[in-house]
Amino acid sequence: MADVLGLVPAAGVGSRLRPYRAPKELIQVGYHDDGRSLPKAAIEHTLLALRRGGVRHSLVVISSAKCELLRYLGDGHHLDLGLGYLCQEEPKGMPHALDLASPFVGDRDVCMGMPDTIVRPTDCFARLREFHARHRADVSLGVFPVADARGLAPVVLEPGTGRVVTVVDKPAVPPVENTWGIVVWSAAFTDLLHAMVAADNRAPGGDSADLVLTDVFLAAQREGLRVYGLEFAYGEFHDIGTPDGVMRARRVLEEQRSLPEQVGVLPALARQSP
Repeated sequence: MADVLGLVPAAGVGSRLRPYRAPKELIQVGYHDDGRSLPKAAIEHTLLALRRGGVRHSLVVISSAKCELLRYLGDGHHLDLGLGYLCQEEPKGMPHALDLASPFVGDRDVCMGMPDTIVRPTDCFARLREFHARHRADVSLGVFPVADARGLAPVVLEPGTGRVVTVVDKPAVPPVENTWGIVVWSAAFTDLLHAMVAADNRAPGGDSADLVLTDVFLAAQREGLRVYGLEFAYGEFHDIGTPDGVMRARRVLEEQRSLPEQVGVLPALARQSP
């Protein structure tokens, strides 16, 4: 596969976890599979999934209040991943954060994952990259089942083709119970993202709604870009951006970790755990 750049936007303020004050990306969820039971930070799940997908270098977007991420992750050598950092000075939302990487992307594909979600299977980026190449897509969304998509971004796919029909941001009544969780995109989408961010003159915290990544996905469709989705029908999506989400993710990962010792044979779900 062609060279690809990883991108992880971690500049958010973590308002859903208030009054918790530390970076949510460093909340311990699960353990490293190295025989020592070392705690694993939430963002490390995403970075390791990128590495398993063939990504060798990744950029992490932080804010000036997130320097602890730089201290903790360092150059990424412990993850076998070269890390660099970009700083989002103003809280202008995810598209603006992602666009900071535009000068460094060039013609490369981008693999983007969230620092506060944990997705399964652990080879999801590898599968999505293969899907992206096979469909000659400009945008490929990794789509995961969820129990309640109201606070997420469900994706309606065309049966049989994988084409994205629509993406809905935080719907009151979800059209389907899934959400996109990871993305692979081409240079054409990088250019569109950059153009939309440059044209966005909304002030942070103003009366108008912030530009969200769903807006850019839908604009890509309107512009004739090839937007597809790969559904991980038996995948998992854990959002640790809320207290309940943290507890659910910890419970599931602990259960998966204990299964081999309890039953001696790993079921399919446990085999997907790192």
